[in-house]
Amino acid sequence: MRRSFISISLAFGLIIIGSALPSLAAGYSMEHSIGFNGYFQLNKWTPLNVVLDNQGRAARGTLEVVVTAGSEYLEDVNRTLYTAEVDLPQHSRKRYAFTILIKSYTHALIIRLRQKDKVIFARSIDLRTYFTEKNFAVVADNFVAPDILSVLPDRLFPVSVRPNSLPETWYGYDSVKLLILQAETIRQLRDRQFQALIQWLTQGGYLIIGTGLNYGSLGDRRLQDILPLRIAGHQQLSELKSMEAFCGRALSGPEPFLVLNTRIDNSKILLKENGIPLITRKDLEFGQIIFLSFDFNTPPFSRWEGRRLFWHKILSLQPAIDRPMIELDDQQVVNSMLAGIPLKFPDYRAVVIFVAAYLICLWFLLKKIKSPGNGRWQTSLYLVAMIAAFTSIGYWGFYLPNLKQKFSYNSFYQIDASDPNAPAAAKYFIGLYSLKKIDYGLNFGANSVAISPVVSEKSDAKIPNPYVLQNMDRGQQIIGSIQRWSHNFYKLNLPVASPLVGSARRDKSFLTLMIENKLPHNLVDCLIYYRKRFFFVEDILAGNRQTIKVNLTKLKQKEIFGEHQVDSIVRRFHGNGSDAYLRKAQRKLIPDLLLEIHQKYQVQSDSLILIGWMPAGLIQPQFNRVHPSGADITMITWGLPVETAL
Repeated sequence: MRRSFISISLAFGLIIIGSALPSLAAGYSMEHSIGFNGYFQLNKWTPLNVVLDNQGRAARGTLEVVVTAGSEYLEDVNRTLYTAEVDLPQHSRKRYAFTILIKSYTHALIIRLRQKDKVIFARSIDLRTYFTEKNFAVVADNFVAPDILSVLPDRLFPVSVRPNSLPETWYGYDSVKLLILQAETIRQLRDRQFQALIQWLTQGGYLIIGTGLNYGSLGDRRLQDILPLRIAGHQQLSELKSMEAFCGRALSGPEPFLVLNTRIDNSKILLKENGIPLITRKDLEFGQIIFLSFDFNTPPFSRWEGRRLFWHKILSLQPAIDRPMIELDDQQVVNSMLAGIPLKFPDYRAVVIFVAAYLICLWFLLKKIKSPGNGRWQTSLYLVAMIAAFTSIGYWGFYLPNLKQKFSYNSFYQIDASDPNAPAAAKYFIGLYSLKKIDYGLNFGANSVAISPVVSEKSDAKIPNPYVLQNMDRGQQIIGSIQRWSHNFYKLNLPVASPLVGSARRDKSFLTLMIENKLPHNLVDCLIYYRKRFFFVEDILAGNRQTIKVNLTKLKQKEIFGEHQVDSIVRRFHGNGSDAYLRKAQRKLIPDLLLEIHQKYQVQSDSLILIGWMPAGLIQPQFNRVHPSGADITMITWGLPVETAL
């Protein structure tokens, strides 16, 4: 009877627990939007928007996005977990924006909401039918002409999206070649969306902005910041004959239509009709904005037979950024970091002296103990005291200092500004090293950066150690775990402004380089490549403007660079002091770097490349669970055109 009562109680408890989970999920609903209208490119960062609707009781939890890559056959399946903390009051609706990297469409994408250790609900999304190999032409508007996508250039994948699903990070536009929107849309963007759009533009993005009958939105502060418009009002026209010269087909309509008569400061008018600008280009650092003084969503433009020709012409106006980028291989960088692990081992001479002293004392006392006489007990006590003394010295002098280094890091930061007509590119690597198993949290400030793991080719592991990328108000945080006697590496891609400003000029006798270093540290071990030759120059001081003169007669006497000179150049890098990590990194990286620069720039006699090193970091990693010691170095490659004054 008692056993029957226990069985019935257990069964009843399981029924209650089983029914509780569906009831917890009953109040939630979820909408999601992957990439651009559901489409994405493999191996490109793509936006993911998740909207949670809570009609139940207030709840807190964690929203998780699981992205899986790799192959079961190759045994390299790995998962990246993107998370965001969720706080949903009763009867609330919130949007959560992620930027994710999808490397495989064979594994489903999983979105789930977790409360503590319980998954409240989860959704699995098949990615097989949603990837494309083309870059995107994105039309972002709540109201889009039905057939606008069909007339966009064929070499792009045209999609229409709602403005609220645009990325909140600059690298979320990784696969976007062309973005088209109305001026009114700028005002609708969330702050993070607008900042991401500006960062993408300055890095070489291409944006088309149209305008409608209501030009009140053109006075919006955001739009005025990027397009300082001076508006004279609408003008009524019946035909745009100038379009024929622009794209091969004139634009006309059965009835007169309106165009906006406006001027944009510091811009270039590409097309005008009767003195009214129709198409205006505004450069924003390395990106461009094309402003259209008419509404591309309404007649007569939306019914014009020349639309396909028009959009092809618009796309052809985008300048190509084709730069011979100086980029170090990821594995080269990781190998140089492994060579410079910031662990301080005991000095060799100190260890030799310590061991020698111990052996001599041990030999002397053992010999005394073996000698006949009454002093054996006293000598034995001396032996015990000697062993204790040497043990203490070994523990406090050698073992304990190394034990304090149980968790450490080093970093390598490369800034490549080798083309003044292209945006600077920056890569930041950080290596974490541990002598025991440690959990850590790591972030790099509020700036949005693309973070991905790097697996060392020297490691036995095929996949990165598990980690989580957590979205926070103060930026992304890496939450991970590192095993004992192990290491983790991460790479960050981020936009930067060139830290050096200057000019180069050549006359019959001298090459004169005027340079300003905006960095907080000196650039040391500076090397210049010019006219197929490498030569060292003086250190470039922090926050200082200085002039470097090179005698061209002496330069011509130098031998043209060849592979046989690599070793002699590397030997001249002394690391500027006692920074062992800098010296080791230079020895590892300089040989291939010299050969790459020579290969890419030997035909460019009218430009120079400067390589400089900084024994410090520009990015300060912030650890919130542990506080390791570390070492940082920065390498800058900077290119300049050389003007001729003969």
